[in-house]
Amino acid sequence: MKNIKISLLLVAIISMVSFSSCKKKGCTDSNSLAFNSEAKKDDGSCTEPVALKKALVFKMTATWCGYCGDWGESYSTNISSDYSDCQVIELHGDNAFGSTLVDDIEATLAPNGRPHFYLGTTDINNNYSLLSNAVSDELAKAVEVSMAMETSTNGDVMNVRVQSKWLGSTTDEYKLAVYILEDGQVAEQNINGSPSDPNFVHNYVLRYEASNLPFGKDIEINGDGNLEEFDVTLGGGVVAENCYPVAVIWKKNGSDHEFVNYVK
Repeated sequence: MKNIKISLLLVAIISMVSFSSCKKKGCTDSNSLAFNSEAKKDDGSCTEPVALKKALVFKMTATWCGYCGDWGESYSTNISSDYSDCQVIELHGDNAFGSTLVDDIEATLAPNGRPHFYLGTTDINNNYSLLSNAVSDELAKAVEVSMAMETSTNGDVMNVRVQSKWLGSTTDEYKLAVYILEDGQVAEQNINGSPSDPNFVHNYVLRYEASNLPFGKDIEINGDGNLEEFDVTLGGGVVAENCYPVAVIWKKNGSDHEFVNYVK
């Protein structure tokens, strides 16, 4: 009898150890990019988005616009070089790179000629010092939302996962836009005072938005953060390896949108 009791105790202990070892470890935070839906026990592998303030510049441009190929190109090149945390997005008003999405954003910005620059949706007069100072001021603001992103492309489908976390309580309404940009597009560009350049390389060209909306989709705000996933089909005329996503958080202010932060 004593041996039977000992055997049963050993079986129970072994079962408990086996059951415990079967608990899969991983990230159990569903708002983290590292989330593992099969994990039963958190192992500390969950990731947190980095709190880093960035700036966004919209540039109105066109291939037929001579000044766009002149000082307009210099402005966008220099601002990207001077500020590593500033992202330029080119909005083309021409057949080469234009789209309904671009038209919808421009309808909100109401540009006064081309080239023209905006810090987020704030109109900046055509002066590089004013643009540079505006970017510098934006980067000096406190971080309201921290962000992180993962992306992969399979064939012509780009998968984008965006994690965002609010640093403090808020009752504001926000939108998340995932803009797909393309670099390295060659198209003839007029250049003021010079012959047009048939081999002009266009970068930061806006191609798509993941929700087909100019400022993206409404997102839910909670203390634990937010995780959104998108699949974007890259259509004809774009080169998949030259495309990349820029995820932007906008704050709704009535019918206006205020830039908050982005991740690339």
